[in-house]
Amino acid sequence: MLEVTDLTVNFGSMAALTGINLQVGPGEIIALSGEPGAGKTAVVRCVAGDLTPDSGEVRVDGVPLTGGLRSAERHGVAVVWQELALCETLDVATNLLLGHETRLQMLSPARFHTRAERVLEKFGFPIKDTTQLVSELSGGQRRLLALAMAMIREPRVLVLDEPTLSLGTPETSEVEKLLVRMRAQGTAILLAGRDIAQMFRIADRIAVLRNGRVVAELSPGDSHPDDVAALLAGGTVAGTARRQLIRLHGLADSLALAEPSSGLALIISALGAALGVDRGRIDVVRVAGAAESNDSVIVEGRTWLVPVAGPAGTSAMITIARDSIDGPNRDELDLLGLYAGYAAAAMERQEAEVAQREAAALRRSRELQREFLSRLSHELRTPLTAIRGYASSLLAPDIVWDDESEQRFLERIAVESARLGRLVDDLLDFSAIESGVMRMQLDWCELGLVIEAAIACLPGDWPAAVATECEAPMPIIWADHDRLEQVLVNLLSNALHHNPPGTRVTVAVSALAHADVQITVKDDGPGLSEALRGSPFESNGRPRTHTSGAGLGLSITRGIVEAHHGKITVESGPRGTAFTIVLPVESAAGAPDPLHPTAAIAQPRGDD
Repeated sequence: MLEVTDLTVNFGSMAALTGINLQVGPGEIIALSGEPGAGKTAVVRCVAGDLTPDSGEVRVDGVPLTGGLRSAERHGVAVVWQELALCETLDVATNLLLGHETRLQMLSPARFHTRAERVLEKFGFPIKDTTQLVSELSGGQRRLLALAMAMIREPRVLVLDEPTLSLGTPETSEVEKLLVRMRAQGTAILLAGRDIAQMFRIADRIAVLRNGRVVAELSPGDSHPDDVAALLAGGTVAGTARRQLIRLHGLADSLALAEPSSGLALIISALGAALGVDRGRIDVVRVAGAAESNDSVIVEGRTWLVPVAGPAGTSAMITIARDSIDGPNRDELDLLGLYAGYAAAAMERQEAEVAQREAAALRRSRELQREFLSRLSHELRTPLTAIRGYASSLLAPDIVWDDESEQRFLERIAVESARLGRLVDDLLDFSAIESGVMRMQLDWCELGLVIEAAIACLPGDWPAAVATECEAPMPIIWADHDRLEQVLVNLLSNALHHNPPGTRVTVAVSALAHADVQITVKDDGPGLSEALRGSPFESNGRPRTHTSGAGLGLSITRGIVEAHHGKITVESGPRGTAFTIVLPVESAAGAPDPLHPTAAIAQPRGDD
């Protein structure tokens, strides 16, 4: 509603205002605070049109004020001056309604005074006798009357210069209530004064003027009167004792709620704000082993080194890079010591959390090992029991088996032996992946041949349930043929084994941008169970049957894919499950020319 832009006023060689910028919105009270001579009244005069600035402009609702006092009045600006503009020889009603009289009221003094009484009553001003001369009023009553004269015009912008000067406490309270009511009605109010407490009671923002400049704008909700006093005296908000205390209280609250790992960062950030380090940097350098330092702060040129004492001596150094080469003063030394103590406590807390986390991880690892070994023991015991039982039956000296029974026993021994071999192979692969030493035999591979070999490995009539959708020509990739075949066999076997008979499976291959290839194995079954969707690749996630193995297939599949610097994801809905594998055509370290393949090499998982 009111906008002051780059306002500059000079009285001869003296600069009264320099580059003043202010904005007051509808329903907003902005207070101007400053010592006598700071420029408050000059701003009020420019907004009221009483003073023409040397540069800059004043706008009301986007329209520049260029016609003096009359222009400001036409645009809805009303002013209550510090030096009251009252006619001393006229009564209260005449001053109040001056310029607002009607012909009927002028002919009837009773009606004239009745209207004046209603106006005063409407605004809550304690002036009862409207026939009293202004010269007979007290100083406080005169100021209330001047304020009422501004209110009667229902201004869009109300400008007040020391509106409660010489008013008592009751009158001041009434004026503040009136201003709050006008703000609620959408009036933009610019209040110039020296009553800082009043500004914190009713203002939305406080602009602090010093030597004709706005040195800061504060929000009463985030500030304290001591901050305004510090700015008026030429200091800074950050350096006030009150602000430091508020910052420390806030830091303590933040540390109580924060994770130990973030505590040190919070402390260092608060220290930078406390010291006003805007353009420097603050680092924490941990000291290897305990060190001795008798200095509270070590000054090296533009750098301050603050020792952080641990249980056995100095455990870290806070390095503060500054623009100035001056050393810290007494107050800064106290602050550095205080924050160094906070940092030491945060580091001890962080180290304790790390130790607890490592202990918890060790306990969890042992629990998983016990669980895995228990389950593996059960899985291995099942085929071993069957093999032992059938072999013992064949070797029994007192029983003679017919040829059909012997053949059936030998077939079961072969089946269970094969199952036992798969369990051992899965265990070896899983252990290699977990330890990060899985070795790959890399060479250029044709994906079409890999897919054909994987489908051919499926038992019985399962190959007939698998269809392929591959872009032509399919890319040749740098990979381990046998391991990729193992991945596809695992995914195809899972899709056909864990879904109802008649389930169809599709293997699709497509080339992606950035020299990647995508392989999708999708079935039209009922989808994964709720328990399995959350962690399909965990070693204990998939429910097993007596022929499904140790439940390591998907974990091994993910390990092989990641060993090829690829990734595998799964999507499962009410109908169908799709496993998607993305592999680089070449390894992260590059690969030989496909037209001149080299001998197969062994490459540990994770090497680039």
